Amino acid sequence: MDFKHRGKLPWLSHFIYSLKHRGLINTCALGLKEWQKERELGIDTFGDKASNELSIDCGSKEGGHLYQPSSSVIFERAMNALPFNFTDKVFLDIGSGKGRALILAAEAGFKKVIGIEYANELNDMAYTNIEKVKNRFPNTEFVLREGDALAFDIPEEVDVIYLFNPFDEDAVRGLMKKVKPVFARQKSIYLIYVHPVHSDVLEEALGSPVSIINNQKGGVDVAVFSAIS
Repeated sequence: MDFKHRGKLPWLSHFIYSLKHRGLINTCALGLKEWQKERELGIDTFGDKASNELSIDCGSKEGGHLYQPSSSVIFERAMNALPFNFTDKVFLDIGSGKGRALILAAEAGFKKVIGIEYANELNDMAYTNIEKVKNRFPNTEFVLREGDALAFDIPEEVDVIYLFNPFDEDAVRGLMKKVKPVFARQKSIYLIYVHPVHSDVLEEALGSPVSIINNQKGGVDVAVFSAIS
């Protein structure tokens, strides 16, 4: 599947891709749960956008993948792989799009969620979605940043870094130049890589994943990396 460009029938491409990797029943169940989650939260994060369809003014544009929202089901499974309570933790989504993962992180209980997104249209949608739900999560601070993730300095306070396959291999290598020093800090930190097509690049920089989450057909949905102080 081409993660850079949107096809003429993107929903069909995604459906066929999911059929291949999850099967019909699981694909339909996943789609229904995502629709239900959107209705429950009252947000709009569906759709897809290629980087050449968005207003982006930064060096990592060419390495950007197609925008697609994070699956709430896979997100929950990834959070369950982490060995701590989130009430005193800070979550960073690199490539935060329309804000779904940030909202799911707030729902999970993080005290602060930070998003970095290079497309202003997607960031504007994230603001809109967060405004709709922030009263539900009074204990969570939402922070949105617009800019190039490859030039973004990861704050010291971050405990969990989240990637939903945002970049191609070259851009992921560039991102690891930012992440590797973070893993050298004297604190525990986890990186959640969903749909980890360039997991080998992370392994070169960060070592082997501490946890793997497979889908129903045995493919890898999530790779979890960690530096534990």
